[in-house]
Amino acid sequence: MKLTGDIRCDFEKVTTENIKLKDRILGYQETISSLRHSLKTAQKSKDMQRADYEELLAQKDAVIKELENRLAHELALKNHDGTNTGTPTSQTPVGKKKVIPNSRRSTGKKKGGQPGHEKHILTPPDDSTVTETVEHGGGDGFACPDCGSENFAPTGESEIKYEYDIEVKVVRREHVYYYYRCLDCGTQFRSVIEPRLKEKCQYGSMVQAVALSLLDTVNAPVNKTGMFLAGLTAGELAPCDGYISKLQNRAGQALVLFCEDLRMLMITRTLLYWDDTVIMINTARACFRFYGDEKIAYYTAHLHKDMESLDDDSVLAFLTADTKIMHDHNKVNYNDKYSFDNIECNQHLQRDCQKNSSDTCHKWSDDLKEHVSRTIKDRKDAIDNGASAFDDAYIKKFNKKLDKILKSGWKENSKDPGNYGAHFEETLLKRIEEYRRNYFLWVEDFTLPTTNNLSERGLRGIKSHMKISGQFESETAAQNFARIKTYIETCRRNSINEIHALQRLCEGNPYTVEEIFTHESA
Repeated sequence: MKLTGDIRCDFEKVTTENIKLKDRILGYQETISSLRHSLKTAQKSKDMQRADYEELLAQKDAVIKELENRLAHELALKNHDGTNTGTPTSQTPVGKKKVIPNSRRSTGKKKGGQPGHEKHILTPPDDSTVTETVEHGGGDGFACPDCGSENFAPTGESEIKYEYDIEVKVVRREHVYYYYRCLDCGTQFRSVIEPRLKEKCQYGSMVQAVALSLLDTVNAPVNKTGMFLAGLTAGELAPCDGYISKLQNRAGQALVLFCEDLRMLMITRTLLYWDDTVIMINTARACFRFYGDEKIAYYTAHLHKDMESLDDDSVLAFLTADTKIMHDHNKVNYNDKYSFDNIECNQHLQRDCQKNSSDTCHKWSDDLKEHVSRTIKDRKDAIDNGASAFDDAYIKKFNKKLDKILKSGWKENSKDPGNYGAHFEETLLKRIEEYRRNYFLWVEDFTLPTTNNLSERGLRGIKSHMKISGQFESETAAQNFARIKTYIETCRRNSINEIHALQRLCEGNPYTVEEIFTHESA
């Protein structure tokens, strides 16, 4: 019985101990669960902190990249000039050396006249053409240069000097128109008065011609034109601003038929150049265009630079597949509704290559620029030696070198995708490959030009006009300027004196297109 009591006592102790152990285990389990939860929370917090840290790093990297791009952009803008963009040399920043593009080869000779070169001087006039003779005698205070004596006599010899000058003389011309009476019916009538003499008193054709030349060639403002004429005539002739403005409008309207006839002749040409530029009309951006060649200068003006205004010009749409058009990569020229063949300006290509080299520091664009320049020089030498084309071996070598340069360009572009100029570089490479034939057709055909400089020279005057005279007051005023400039430039390109041509215009008898090109052939 005692034993049984001991066993029961031990059993109770063990049971109690088990309960305590279970409670302790439960406590441990709760602690472990709590620790696991804390660890999980801590890990989650750590992951969130890491994500926030990585996001912050990414943001910092983005800011750094943005700042690097901005710096590259500013450096690129700082390096832009006339060699790598269309920036005029007149807009060169203060402190930066002005770069004036010059494609001519250096001869190594000193500037100025060369030894043996004939000096260009005025030649003495014939005695029959001398209009004034001024005799220079001794005069008061004239004496012998050796002894100072004033006792001397003429030897009968003389030395003659000639002087060419201009004398402005105001002509007051009176026109008398007589009246007559018909002896059969008794009607009284007068001799016909020219339309240009409709007023009682008016300015003559020479005054008008000079005013138009000042406005449309010298690019003088309206008020300065009147001031110049007043100064030239000592105040005797001082046309007002209103008169000069009406004169410009009247001259422009009188040339509508001339411009239409010139356009009809121009669209028969086999090679034409064209380009456009921005002008201002009544504070808004507008468009001024040039079409032509060495003998034709045809200008148009529009409020907008768009397809509608191109259609209004009625030039491109009327050209056939026999015509080649030189331009500065105007993509509108590749419109399916046009039939002509396109050739691209290589000077603009070289400028883009220089821009790419300045922005990316990649070598391929320098190599392409040099390749084009060297080929143009070789072509000039070949033409000077009487050749009409490169041989097949030279053309094959040119294309092989071009392939190698373009392949190198794509390689440099793919290796440096984060470069500031990478996007422009990729666009340039794609453009050269897509329009390769249009850029380099001149390599196979020596009759084709390599640049669109003729168009740019044609538009240079309008840029000067905008700087000096400012904007046009209306589209009509811009169109009148374009018509008069068309007339003046076409006459000048065919060796017709500008003032004489304008004088005929002001007399109501402008040169016709037929007269100009008959004059050219003569």
